[in-house]
Amino acid sequence: MLRDRRIFLVATLIDALGSGLWVPFALLFLVHGQGMGLLDAGTSLSTGALLALVSGPATGAAMDRFGPRALLVAGNLVRLAAFCAYPLVHTSWQVIAVSVVAGFGDRLFWTCNAPMVARLTSGSETDRMLATQTVGRFAGAGIGAAATAALPTITSPWAFHLLAYVNAASFAVAAVLMGLLPRAEARTHAPSGSWRTVLTNRPFTGFCLTHTAFTLASASKFAVLPIVVRDLLHGPQWIAGTAITLGTVVVVTAQRPIVTLLAGRSRTAALIGAASLFAVSFALLIPLEMVSLHVATGLILVTSLGFSVAEAMFGPTGTATAAAAAPAGAEGRASSIFQLSWGLPVALAPGLLAVLLSVGNALTWSVLALTCTAAIPALLVLRKKLPGALREPSPAVAG
Repeated sequence: MLRDRRIFLVATLIDALGSGLWVPFALLFLVHGQGMGLLDAGTSLSTGALLALVSGPATGAAMDRFGPRALLVAGNLVRLAAFCAYPLVHTSWQVIAVSVVAGFGDRLFWTCNAPMVARLTSGSETDRMLATQTVGRFAGAGIGAAATAALPTITSPWAFHLLAYVNAASFAVAAVLMGLLPRAEARTHAPSGSWRTVLTNRPFTGFCLTHTAFTLASASKFAVLPIVVRDLLHGPQWIAGTAITLGTVVVVTAQRPIVTLLAGRSRTAALIGAASLFAVSFALLIPLEMVSLHVATGLILVTSLGFSVAEAMFGPTGTATAAAAAPAGAEGRASSIFQLSWGLPVALAPGLLAVLLSVGNALTWSVLALTCTAAIPALLVLRKKLPGALREPSPAVAG
């Protein structure tokens, strides 16, 4: 079992590297590597990701039948094909088609990851493995961010294509490692709850809706920063790369101390603190085009720290709140609804940010700041309707 856990952890860390590496490069790849317009690239990525979300319920049913290992292998192979195809796309419909395939691979991973962890571990070992995967995802994004400091300065599209092919290779390696894991018997019993139980539970669905403000902030905080620095501020790309890398290092190193510090406070306080910090950080980026490049650089670096602390505050707290608020007997269905509060903002972010940024820098950060601010009164209302979930102390990180 120890061997299997190590193989699985290495495979998921490779997966995290490939996924995280792509995040800060997606728009740059399509705009500067494939010659697409910013608006077309952003809306195409969002459209494809949104269409891929439809596969969520189907992947859950498939996992019950075939088990998580088979679908984890399939998910990596699907993304291998998608990233081999990215250098061949040049039009909106092609980007949509390939991003649907990549998004489907992501859905397979997220549907099956936690069940596979549960089958390979028990007790606090489960928490430690999930925590290690989280650190791996942020490390992957940090490596991708660091690469943005150098790769975009190369004008030839081959540099961008190389990134896509390296990503494809990482998924191939992960698929091989997943295939080494033992087969597990598929679950045959049906959950005792129902979709109606979850969807008619207004406090729970209200929390999931409120949680989208945090996940939109998380998905947006660095997504357009390379474009802003390069095309609006006309600054060197190391600014964006340094900011994203700095923020990633903060999350990886400070996640445990921050959550431990919050352990004595209510979850409401932790989430309101995160929303406030997100809002202030976005607001500081509003005047980027109105100040000198040196001042803009300072604002970008300072806000990267604010974003990262807010990320560490809301991530584990939001997940713990959703688990505590899930209707009894329908925890699985509730979890899939909660996952939408992650998936939808991630899918919408490229298109939304491209539209906002095409209007102006100030509007982009203003909308994000107001969205985070709106979560604060929503949390205060939900605190009365979900007392057991939102008034409990924030959980400390296990292990």
